[in-house]
Amino acid sequence: MRKGFLIVLSALLLSGNYLAAQSVPFDPEIRKLYLNLDTLGGNRLLIQRYKVNSPDFIRLLSYREFLISLLHQSKKNVEQYLTESGPWIQSLDRLHDAGISIQVALAEIHLYRSVLTSQISDYKTTATELIASYKIVARFGSDFTTSDRNKLSGFLGIIFHQVPDQYVKYLKLLGVRTSGLSGFNGLERYYGSALPGTADRMEGFLLLVTTLKEFSQDPAASWNFVTAEGMPMFENPLVRYQCAMAALKAGNCDKAVELLEIPLPAKAQVTFPYWNYLLGRTKLYQDNPESVICFDRFLQDPGGENYRHSATLLAAEYYFIHGKQDQANKYLEKMKNFSAPLTVADKQALIESSAEKLPKSYLLKIRFLFDGGYYNDCLTTCESMLLAGGYSGPEDGELLYRKARCQQRLGRVLPAIETYKEVIGRAEKINSYFVPNSALQVGYLYKKSGQTELARKYYHICLDLNNYGYREGINRQAQAALRELDK
Repeated sequence: MRKGFLIVLSALLLSGNYLAAQSVPFDPEIRKLYLNLDTLGGNRLLIQRYKVNSPDFIRLLSYREFLISLLHQSKKNVEQYLTESGPWIQSLDRLHDAGISIQVALAEIHLYRSVLTSQISDYKTTATELIASYKIVARFGSDFTTSDRNKLSGFLGIIFHQVPDQYVKYLKLLGVRTSGLSGFNGLERYYGSALPGTADRMEGFLLLVTTLKEFSQDPAASWNFVTAEGMPMFENPLVRYQCAMAALKAGNCDKAVELLEIPLPAKAQVTFPYWNYLLGRTKLYQDNPESVICFDRFLQDPGGENYRHSATLLAAEYYFIHGKQDQANKYLEKMKNFSAPLTVADKQALIESSAEKLPKSYLLKIRFLFDGGYYNDCLTTCESMLLAGGYSGPEDGELLYRKARCQQRLGRVLPAIETYKEVIGRAEKINSYFVPNSALQVGYLYKKSGQTELARKYYHICLDLNNYGYREGINRQAQAALRELDK
């Protein structure tokens, strides 16, 4: 559930820091209750402390509804949020002279709308709302408090940095100049300046865990940050969930399971359906039969439309690798009743399930070993299978690809580069995203070793060969890497 963004972004844009234009702080207690998923407790204080439809009431209400919509990822909820937030924006616009805090609230609501619409692949609205938020920050940001400026400028800077090159010229025509946005530096300042135990501190931590996990070239960057900070605030479900995702991406599946098996707090009134999805994934990588139980729990109460295809395929694959084809087929049959997928992961799951048959069980096993971070076992298996031979071109290519990925994760740089080049050299036989992603990884490895021209060469090879699944994500990463070289 990595590329679809999921719950993670629920923490990215949380509103309500101390604002210089207000005589009292914007309510940190209510924000912390909502952040801890104690919706009922937050609602009680919201009604007690604020007049309905006052600016602060709208700001807290928009945050609460954003968080609920993001936790469930329902198209209906997103459309409802867009409908409800329109009058909120109009109401705040009419109060433009009431203080700079109004502009901060408007910038946040536009960002909420942008993030939510991205979850249902409404990218036109996503871009429109993102630019609307940027224009507010660009115009009024110098008057924001330092914490608000660091948070909003930091987040916007990171997101705009991901925009594909072919769209950058359009941003310039619309007046978007991203050079003044602070990016990661702003988020680091936002987190570092917040007092321990505050909502701001928790928000800053989540911002950094999430953005490092999603956008750093180093898959262990986010988890390294978590461990360096002493793994704080694990009592918060959102923190624990994001840290579990960071651990999994870093190759520490066992730690991810440990974090996810801690029961959710009783006060977490808002349901957290994707918890079961992620726990199912991690247990699948451990080859644990409980993984299917977790997927079933998620599918019974998914909260929205997203990741049902992915969960169903993963459950089917568990049964397939254990020789239970009839049970695997039952799950694949369920997928026919789902509405059209919205996320990249679900679209890919649908494509894979529509093939003549699932990948060979041994290929699924090595995928799960790699995805769980069991790199030595995965590498040993790939090497022995390649030595034995007798596989088709695509199968042989996947074994080479997994071998290279394991070598890279284990720090064996030169062997990894050579193995990746073998994959690239067999592009026509492999016919998969493995080929462009191999070129991308070679570029990363050359850049890390200081060989920038070779890195540039392989980033371009990646773009030239990228005609398969996950195309947009791989293009984005290659183009962002090229921009880094040009700085």
